[in-house]
Amino acid sequence: MAKYKLRITGKKGLFLTFIAITLVATFILIFTPSQLQLMTKENSASTRIENLNEYVEDLENIYLERTLQSTSIKTIKAIILYMESQNTFLQNFEEDFEEVLLTGKINSVDIDSLIGQSMMQGNNYNDWISKINETGNNAFNIDSDFSVLGVSTYQERPWQVIVNANVSFKITSETATWDKEVQIYTEIEIEKFNDPYYLVNTGGLYNNRINRTDVKINEWNKNNVKKHIGYGTYLHIESSEAPNFIMRFTNTSLSSLCCGIESIVDPNKFSGSDKFENYVDYMFFNNTYGSNCNDLFNVTSVWPEYKPVKLNFKYLALYNLTDESFIETC
Repeated sequence: MAKYKLRITGKKGLFLTFIAITLVATFILIFTPSQLQLMTKENSASTRIENLNEYVEDLENIYLERTLQSTSIKTIKAIILYMESQNTFLQNFEEDFEEVLLTGKINSVDIDSLIGQSMMQGNNYNDWISKINETGNNAFNIDSDFSVLGVSTYQERPWQVIVNANVSFKITSETATWDKEVQIYTEIEIEKFNDPYYLVNTGGLYNNRINRTDVKINEWNKNNVKKHIGYGTYLHIESSEAPNFIMRFTNTSLSSLCCGIESIVDPNKFSGSDKFENYVDYMFFNNTYGSNCNDLFNVTSVWPEYKPVKLNFKYLALYNLTDESFIETC
């Protein structure tokens, strides 16, 4: 049997060979990922992880902290309104603060219903965390899970309350997972809050807003003392026996060495105040001197408009009044 070989010669053969090579090369280009394509995918994944990592950092350092601060301010205001409306002191400030902050409730009752104002509904810390969660999920197409493990409140300085929230969260995307437990820290300035000490002890008749005096310790004189009483300002004295701001929610008159603040009661702002007592607020409301009026003095040349005001000799010296004419109260 004869065998035949197909031979392609001349220009036609070269043309067919070129077509074959071109088809093979095209096939390889189509079905083999290029280095550029691989690099683009890698860069895209890296960029997404980087963006999410920035979101997690902002979540920890900005969003959760600012939300804790604004919610803590609302919580303190709501608790003070509750104390005024119920005319009662708290048994445990830290526990009540945490409950109101996280749930908007106090003793398992919606605090808004007790104070007659819409303040915590939709505005407690868990509510805002849910809003942050929803926004993050929509913006980054991620799954998030948040949990507040505990809240603590305390003071290290006289004019600030520190709030710490222990928050855990897990964020999962198609490219990475973040699982963290963090301490969210914020400081709340106490100035401009109403003093619960005054509100409850006077049945709501005396509303004194905390406002720090700008008089320095060596600048006290009778004129500054008059302004101090009239404006209802507060001062912090090193190693004083005064309670701090948090203690005033529980009617605690123990000394707070770091953070005690005190003011002088203005007898013109509520009736029935002419009693034998030191008019420094925590002593006045807790009847520190009682009937022991021999230790109290009335500086008649200083406050004719505040005639019932009495102080012990320690405070006469503190306010630089020992050169003024004063008389014993009994």
